[in-house]
Amino acid sequence: MSLSIKRFSSALLLSTALGAPVFAQELAQEVVGEYFDELRAGGMTVSPGAQKVSGSIVEWRDITVGLPQDEGHYTLDFMRAEELGGGKVSLSYPPEVKITIDPKGEQSQADIVVRTEGITHIVSGEKAARNHDITASRIAVAMTNMDPPFSMELAVNDVVVRQVSSGAQTLHYKGDMKAANLETQYDLFDGQTNISSTGSYDNLSASFDMDAVNEASLDELFAGTRNLSVSYQMGKMIGSTDIAAPQSAMVVQTSARSADGSFSVLDGIFDMGGTAQDVAYDVKLKDIPLLPFTAQMKALTTQMKLPLKKVVDPLPARLQMGFDGLELSDTVWGMFDPTGALPRDAAKLNIDLSAQIKWLVDALGAPQAESFPVEVDHVKINDVTLNIAGAALNGSGEAKLNNATFPPMPVGEVNMDLKGGVGLLDKLVALGLVPQQQGQMIKMMSGMFTVPGGDGTDHLVSKIKMNPDGSILANGQRIK
Repeated sequence: MSLSIKRFSSALLLSTALGAPVFAQELAQEVVGEYFDELRAGGMTVSPGAQKVSGSIVEWRDITVGLPQDEGHYTLDFMRAEELGGGKVSLSYPPEVKITIDPKGEQSQADIVVRTEGITHIVSGEKAARNHDITASRIAVAMTNMDPPFSMELAVNDVVVRQVSSGAQTLHYKGDMKAANLETQYDLFDGQTNISSTGSYDNLSASFDMDAVNEASLDELFAGTRNLSVSYQMGKMIGSTDIAAPQSAMVVQTSARSADGSFSVLDGIFDMGGTAQDVAYDVKLKDIPLLPFTAQMKALTTQMKLPLKKVVDPLPARLQMGFDGLELSDTVWGMFDPTGALPRDAAKLNIDLSAQIKWLVDALGAPQAESFPVEVDHVKINDVTLNIAGAALNGSGEAKLNNATFPPMPVGEVNMDLKGGVGLLDKLVALGLVPQQQGQMIKMMSGMFTVPGGDGTDHLVSKIKMNPDGSILANGQRIK
């Protein structure tokens, strides 16, 4: 090997060794710079503070972050970025961060303290798609508000977060999160009533796929040019709420075997729903001489879909809520049915409605609208089901609305089916829960809208038809 080649090789190795910290500093500064840019994109102000470089570590001291619209601030004592090799950077933060919330107007100030234990944050990937791998043994958030006196604490344990940040013009986040447990606690006193509550939620997991959204970009979210989607699952849940009011006091304990849900705004459509399994409530009254009573249900569901964007043609909307397998303790039944006259079968409720609607104004401006901001074009009763105390009610229907008149004129029909209703009414009258005269009036009124069904003597059906001329027929008989 010639001398020149040896010198070239040695120089190359030396320059590589000496240049590594420089590249590390550049990568560390680039990653932290992106973090500051994300904060600024969210409407915050950032003052990075003093910077110190030591080998492959870059540290910023006394970083001040102002919240959007100057409604608060917080300071990071330090933020440290260390290059680990292989295009990876480790970020470190102080174990405690204090945030001051100072909203304008009538809302009171609040102080928030964020504490972390055993946290690691590794950033990898290219600038166009940064991978964030975060673990922590505990992350706790405590908030106090002095008017009215209010305090709240949240803590998640054994946290694992995987996130990919991308997007040049609009920041986008996609990933998932897991935690072994979530603990909650809050206390509120309004001068008369004191409410204290605790909760514990096991085996949390969530996934998210969302564009960055702040107050300034809400119109883009509503219009459908930005999107977000979050789904979650959790295991066992236990909660307790202690209420002390001037005239009464009680403790309500709640539990559930599991729950799942989702929340999204996709293409300008808001969609939220969830299900809880094996939900139970246990109520103890402190100042009233009544025994504790309980209620439990196999499932509790809710679903809501609502378009947010302003369009020419109506879009679908939906509302569903209900429960299945509701059972009340004998203590509850004994309050109004001590003799056991009513069947105590598990109750069921389902309300499922849909519609075609459109906004006449931008949804964000609806509170300031001078007239009704939404036009309903079509409504449908997908299902109404109520099974309780031996009676079963089912209903469905559909109607088109003529918005040329006010109020809008419906054209369509509603069908109802009631089994065991008369027997239930007679028992309620016998128990004194419904006055006899009122019970007779209900029977007379029902005769105007119902006819006997084909399933036994205590079976009533009804078909209400609404015609284009404004007339209304009940089972073929005109009532309007």
